[in-house]
Amino acid sequence: MKKIDMKSALSFILLSLSFFSCEGVCAYSKPDYVPAQRVLMIGDSLSVGPFGREMQAYLADQFGEKRFYLYASCGSSPEHWLASEPVFHSKCGSRVKTPKSFSHSEAEKGRPAETFSTPKLESLLRDSRPNLVIVQLGTNWFDRLVDKPGPEELARLAGILDRFAETVLTSESRPKLIWITPPDSERFRKVQGDITKLIGTAARQRRFSTINSSSMVRYVTGQSGGDGVHYYGPDAIKWADGVKNRLRGLL
Repeated sequence: MKKIDMKSALSFILLSLSFFSCEGVCAYSKPDYVPAQRVLMIGDSLSVGPFGREMQAYLADQFGEKRFYLYASCGSSPEHWLASEPVFHSKCGSRVKTPKSFSHSEAEKGRPAETFSTPKLESLLRDSRPNLVIVQLGTNWFDRLVDKPGPEELARLAGILDRFAETVLTSESRPKLIWITPPDSERFRKVQGDITKLIGTAARQRRFSTINSSSMVRYVTGQSGGDGVHYYGPDAIKWADGVKNRLRGLL
């Protein structure tokens, strides 16, 4: 009878377990292997804050400090990153991580954040030459739909999404695009579904992937944060863990 190789048996068990998925959001666990890639992540204030901190640590862990770039600009929306639009100067915070440097600024103890000139997507793509682009944007469109609801505004935003996706997907390095949709917002629940649908429609038309954050976490004022939009504490980590686990199947 052939002797069982315990190391091989253990490897088989671990591999088998990797095919199972959790209901809802699972605690993140590091995958056994992620191919070497150059990664660019772009986000808004949610990526400036705790969610961005968690994603920064994840990207460094999976790809190495020298293989990823992260740019987050508080208050920004997809159009602000396009070269054809005016430069957006954020006054509420930023997070920037490159292979050579790191900077982070938020309002703190009555001291305002440093003004940040949001970089342009075309320049970031040219400089980083990524194989993968991860986008966390769309939150700052919520209030626009509240102020100006209707099909005309939705069509305008859809056009911006199309331009953004085309810029990424046709750039020289031909990267894969993954878009993280906004998580639940207590303040903007009436319109948040419209933004998620817009991103989903653009993804089907342009053939890129999405990570739907809608069901990962539910915003509870006083627990998730204080303004009905921004996540802090355990709920920010819960959302980040959900995103990381969805990324495992897309890398």
